Amino acid sequence: MLTTSISKNTGGKPKLLKSHFHNNEYEIYYLRKGRMRYIIEDKIFELTKNDVALIPKGVIHNTSYIGEDTERLLINFSESDINNPSLLSSFEKQLISLSEKEGFEFERIFKKIEKETEKTDEFSGILTCQCINELLILFMRKDRKEESKLTEDYSETMQSAVEYINSNFQLEFSLDELAKKFSLSKSFFSRKFKEVTGFGLFEYITLVRIKNAEKLLLKKDKSITDIAFACGFNDSSYFTLTFKKLIGTTPLKYSKSHQ
Repeated sequence: MLTTSISKNTGGKPKLLKSHFHNNEYEIYYLRKGRMRYIIEDKIFELTKNDVALIPKGVIHNTSYIGEDTERLLINFSESDINNPSLLSSFEKQLISLSEKEGFEFERIFKKIEKETEKTDEFSGILTCQCINELLILFMRKDRKEESKLTEDYSETMQSAVEYINSNFQLEFSLDELAKKFSLSKSFFSRKFKEVTGFGLFEYITLVRIKNAEKLLLKKDKSITDIAFACGFNDSSYFTLTFKKLIGTTPLKYSKSHQ
């Protein structure tokens, strides 16, 4: 289902947006104003005005504000909303930067999508499909934005922590061990991890484990219990409950549904 939204943060304590992933939806995130941090799987990016983050379906992602005056436009859509799946390869770029002119063009198309999604006639779906295709072609013509050095204090350290968790998700992590590994106190490490990534430490660890469990379930060469232990869960029942909470179905039903 295609959806659009606009949000602003104009003062007060910078807010954290709810962390999530969409198993069946792609996300286009356009920063109209301000600065943001965006984590996509195991990479942390800093976005500035006219930057676009492209998030494929099923990918862990989250945002957190840098500063207090930001504004963004968001589009979520599924493959059924477009008629040329090859254009989805633009999402491999993850991050692009638009010129001022291209930014105006993005907003023009965004407003058109908003207008058409409010209608229910037989033509609205055709027009929104054309609009999404138009945006994806715009992205295809752009080069991937080079990753810039993270400017906030300890952002580079948290990037290293994120990469370490993704490479070692099967291990039994503790806050004490992780903090020692990165030469920080437990309270500081925990607070900085959430500030930089937008995720609570163990929330992120759990999401990484569940997303890796999904991949193993598709291979169908391991039992549910084996997959649970391979992904860092020491209790298969807890794994099943957590998987159902995040994915919406049990590991067994998920595996069967993809046969």
